[in-house]
Amino acid sequence: MILRVILLLSFFFNIISALEIEEKTTFENLLLNSEIYIDKNNSLTIDTIETQLFSKNSQKTLAFGYSPNLTVWVKFKLENSSDKKIEKILEYANPLTTDVTFFDPTSDKIQRDGLFHISPNRESINPIFPITLEPHSSKTFYIKAYSHITTLIVSLNLWDKKSFSKHEIKHQFILAMFFGAIGIIILYNFLIYWGTKEISYLYYVLFFVSISTHHILYRGLAGLYLLSPHEVALSVEFSSFLVALPALFLALFTQNILELKQYPKLNRLLNYYLALFPLLIVVFQVMELNRYKNLFSAILIVFLFFIIVYSACKRNRQAYFLIVGWSLSIMSGVLMYLSSAGIFDIFSYFPYYTEFALISESLIFSLLLADKIKQLHKEKITIKENLICYQKEEKERLSLVVKEKTEELKVSLEEKELLLKELNHRVKNSIQTIVSFLRLQIDEIEEKKTQQILVNIENRILSISHLYALLYTKENICFVNTHEYFTLLIEDIETSYAMPHIKIELQTEVNIPSEYAIYCGFILNESITNSLQHAFLGRDSGEILIHLKKEDDLYQLSLYDNGIGYTKNNNSDSLGLVIIETLVVTQLKGSLSIDSTDGTKIEIEWRDNE
Repeated sequence: MILRVILLLSFFFNIISALEIEEKTTFENLLLNSEIYIDKNNSLTIDTIETQLFSKNSQKTLAFGYSPNLTVWVKFKLENSSDKKIEKILEYANPLTTDVTFFDPTSDKIQRDGLFHISPNRESINPIFPITLEPHSSKTFYIKAYSHITTLIVSLNLWDKKSFSKHEIKHQFILAMFFGAIGIIILYNFLIYWGTKEISYLYYVLFFVSISTHHILYRGLAGLYLLSPHEVALSVEFSSFLVALPALFLALFTQNILELKQYPKLNRLLNYYLALFPLLIVVFQVMELNRYKNLFSAILIVFLFFIIVYSACKRNRQAYFLIVGWSLSIMSGVLMYLSSAGIFDIFSYFPYYTEFALISESLIFSLLLADKIKQLHKEKITIKENLICYQKEEKERLSLVVKEKTEELKVSLEEKELLLKELNHRVKNSIQTIVSFLRLQIDEIEEKKTQQILVNIENRILSISHLYALLYTKENICFVNTHEYFTLLIEDIETSYAMPHIKIELQTEVNIPSEYAIYCGFILNESITNSLQHAFLGRDSGEILIHLKKEDDLYQLSLYDNGIGYTKNNNSDSLGLVIIETLVVTQLKGSLSIDSTDGTKIEIEWRDNE
């Protein structure tokens, strides 16, 4: 008797008023006309749920947050009082619930959908179930909702097919526009990074790529168009990494854009946390602490917000942009949490608030990057102007220093030239004194051979004296007027030997450096002296030709006489030839050739080392 009373009361309290629908009914929120039962043990089935006591619901959306041990049962009754069969679409308006089961007690077919059981024929983002009501009939239906990884949010809508199709097309079109806009923004900023190599743009791109990937999964598009149910399940299983990646790239972006190195303590603390961050995510994932899987990402976000506020207090220009962008992002996160916890559902008033916040944040961050580039450009211009000013001042300073040094060098050079000329003059006078002594000695000696030896010595000394005389009178002491120098030497030799019937012809095409001139003077003196002494014995006339030229970097000195020629048996001055050969080979580093087949021809070549 007591059991019958209990069953009767149970049946009485489970009576649900039917929602009368018509063919022209386009949309109806079913939760307001439903009853719910919370299975806290996940133990009930469709066979046992009918005996449970359901409670009346008064909310458009039921949100339970992360509730892996909870199953929500929804019971509603529909009535068709018309003469026509009515077909409607039941939409479970949450793509993230992992398991959604629809029960029609009059049918043996159980329809299952949800994030992990997406039907291959489904074209809508949210799970949908067809409902058919015969004329003048009513049915009681059940929905079982369970989500062991994602947050559990229940929302049921009843549509006619045409209205739902329009709604779904509009919904997917808006999401496509959103992701298209985000894609364009990402591509645009990536191209800027490719051109500028500014690392802030790379972090910006990686942040919005990772957050867009997460949002594609959150909005249900990944399961509908991109991934298989198994791949979706795998993605949700590792969703902590999908949440951690945007947080990580956002941290790197914030660190770089704020130039956090100017705040060493905060920068060091952030670096330590970023080093531990991946390890903490992996540890919690391995330990399957799903309830706390996003804890460290949340801590990182809070810490970054503190850094931004601190930077703003330090009058960091970029921090102001970040505060505005972050305000939208944080507000979006808070509202998503309030919605999933069932406290306040912003999305019933503004369905695309998250997309609006992300687009606004991307634009604000783009403005931030553009402003940073602008500031860097201004700094570059300022640095360039300062550099130009510094270069101008440095140029003026160096010009003054060069002018001072030039004056000092000019004075020093004039002093050295004066001293050098004085030295040359004194050397010339000293040599002239020695020549005078030699001439006195020659006059006192009667032996002809000794006199001849002393005359040769006198001419050798005079070749040095003439060179110093020329250097003393010329401005440029590096080069010697070869024709003038050789002419002086020839005149001295002609005076010494008094042989007017011997014609000496000189031809010079080039001047030579003073270091070569002294050796050429000795060679000329020895050669002409040797020719006058030995080449024209017994002859009434003779000719000596001297020719100096230069081809490329090779000097060529030719000495020719049309005398009797040179042989080892004739009375030639072997010392003179030894002197000539020694000077050519040792001093001039050149080559010597002597041809005496028709007179005597001496050819000397040496390279100009200057």
